[in-house]
Formats: sequence, C-alpha cells, structure tokens
Amino acid sequence: MGRQSDSESFYRILVAIETDATRFYGPNASRPALLGATDSEQMLSHLSADLKALLPDISNCSLIAAGALFDQTQILRPSYPVFAALEAVSTSNDPEDFKPGLVSIGARDGKMPRADLQPLQDIPLGLLQLLPVVIHGPADLTAELGQAMEYRFMEEGQVSAHSAAWLEAAFGIEVNHARMMTLTDLNAMLRMQLDHYGFLPMWELLDASLSGSPRSITVQTDSGQQFKWQDNAVHASFETFDSWASRGGSGITAERLRLAAAYGDWTREVRQYLTTLKAHGLQVRFHLPENETVLEGTFYREGSSASPGTGDATITEHSYSELGTIAVTVRNGDRVENYYPLCPQGLNDIQAHIREKIPGVHTVAFPGTILYDEKTRRLIPDTGHSTARH
Repeated sequence: MGRQSDSESFYRILVAIETDATRFYGPNASRPALLGATDSEQMLSHLSADLKALLPDISNCSLIAAGALFDQTQILRPSYPVFAALEAVSTSNDPEDFKPGLVSIGARDGKMPRADLQPLQDIPLGLLQLLPVVIHGPADLTAELGQAMEYRFMEEGQVSAHSAAWLEAAFGIEVNHARMMTLTDLNAMLRMQLDHYGFLPMWELLDASLSGSPRSITVQTDSGQQFKWQDNAVHASFETFDSWASRGGSGITAERLRLAAAYGDWTREVRQYLTTLKAHGLQVRFHLPENETVLEGTFYREGSSASPGTGDATITEHSYSELGTIAVTVRNGDRVENYYPLCPQGLNDIQAHIREKIPGVHTVAFPGTILYDEKTRRLIPDTGHSTARH
C-alpha cells in the first residue's frame, strides 16, 4: 500500500515480529526498547540487506524507518499517522535530484523527534510487534516493487536469522518469528482475527475509517446493536437498563435475573466495540435511541420514575460478572437517579459527582448483580442488604 506524488511515491511495509507478550506484564514487566541514532542506523542496515537479497532493485530506493516497535492498534489508525510521520522526513519531489539511501530516525533521552513515532504507553501490548518501513523512490519503480512484495512477502519475506537475532538483542524482546509484511497483509490478518472471534462488523467500521470512506456505513452485531460510520466517527445508541428492558430486551422474561444477564451481555458487547475502536484511534459518539443528540461527558444521568423507600441504600452499584460496575442508582431525597459510565473514566467521575452533589454519610450497596423490579423492569436501589457506610 503506497502514497504517490506526480514523480515519486512511497510504499508502506512492516516487519512483523511475533514475541513473548508475557514479558510486557507482571512485576518485572518491560516494554520494547527505543533505539538511539546509532542502533537505528544498524537496524535499517540489517533490514536493507534482507530486502535487497529478495528484491535487488530496492537498492535504487530509499528506506525510512524509526527505531521503535508499535502495536497494531497504533499502526492501523485513520490516516496512518506513524507512516505519515516517516514519510514527512523526506521532502524531495524531483526525481532528478533523488538519491537512494537509508534514513533512520532514532530516539534521544527516550523520546522520538516526532510525537506520532512515539509508541503509546497506554496500549496493552500483544504478541505481535510491528516495525514500519517506508520505501521511497521513483513512482514506477516503487509501484513495481510494491506489486512484487504483495505477492512474495507471504512466501519469501522471512527476516534472516542474523537480523532477527540483532532485533531481539536491540529491542530487548524475544523474537519467535519475524517476517516482512505489507499493509494489505496486516489488514487481512486483522480482518481474519476479528471474524474468528465474531466481530466482523467491527472490521467493516475499521476498514471504512482506514480507507477514509466518505459514505455512511451501518453495521449490526449478532445481538442487534447497530454502529454507524459517519462524519469520521462511529455513532451508536446507548441504552440504559430501563430503556433497553422495554426495547431490545422486551422479549426476555424478567424472572430470575434473566434481564440482568441479558443486559450484561449487551453491555459487554458495547464495551468491547468501544475499547477496540478507541484503541485504533476512532471517535465513538453515543446518543439515546430516540434522538441523535450526542451524549457529552464521561457519564449519563437518567431520572428514574421509581419511588425511593425509607430502607433503600443511598447508593447502589449494579455490577455484572467481570464487567464491574454497569450502573449506579442514587436515592437523592425523594428522587431516584441512575448513572451510567460512558467510558472507563466515567465511574470515577460519577463517584466524584455524587460526593459533590450529595454530601454526607451514605449507605453504599454492592449487591453483585443488577437489581431491578420484575414488574416495572426498572433499576431499583438495594433495600439495605450488602451495604457499607461511606
């Protein structure tokens, strides 16, 4: 996959490194090292030798790379910011002035010279680490090389044992396998992974964002939830329990916590989409089912028609399975309000809001499930069981 001007063009490839992801977690966790200027030069020299052995004509092009490894969620983002930052290093537009060479970018004091080349620290790393490389040269040549790489990398793109050993030592990781890959290969691999786990609709959203599609695309998950790609963002309806129980969950019986389990499953799917799409740099905008007004902030507050009882806990944190807190019901005077986090930070902001707006000592209930009235199909406060005073 490349980008072209009238005279020269870029072609984007990667070195895909399968590593031991357990090193990135635990008490002795360590992330891949950032390489300084000298090591970055050596890195690119090793990769250049491997590429020239496979495609000798690549010696007539420049190779551009940074001494850093990236997770695929940072590579596969709208406008491909990591690749764009590499391409920005080259400013030549005149093929007669073009001279092939190796352009390496190293870190200084643990920082890359461009923000988009800095590996993100808040991304949970997986076993696949990626080293992006840009091939820069005359348009006809890069197009020819690009076509050859699309056909040959899958069969012949394995990095040499010498280069793999050097990468392992330089980045401080375990290299189980390392091979050249095109962006087309990476996209196809991600699509296959998402399809395998039942998230093919998510790939359609990612594909639309990566291709910069100007048209609207609506996908539907197995549970019936819809996500829409429009205006460079993903739009989805956010349903509270009270709303969902009378809409999407209207056909589910309310007895024996079946609604709680079904709403928990709905919430899990929404959170999975939210987490993955945001990891790939996509904006996700929630709105209520009955209108298109975007919900602002990190949480949503819903006024309930339920009437509070004297024995109700002031605060009830509804949770389900591994999802943690799904909603918080608050008895505020003669009113009942439900709060829903719209993102991970939302729960902290809900708790801060409650402390500010409802000062004093409160009974806080942690029932370990979603409490609701089976007749009205609405969230309700705990009646005093499983409570603590805060």
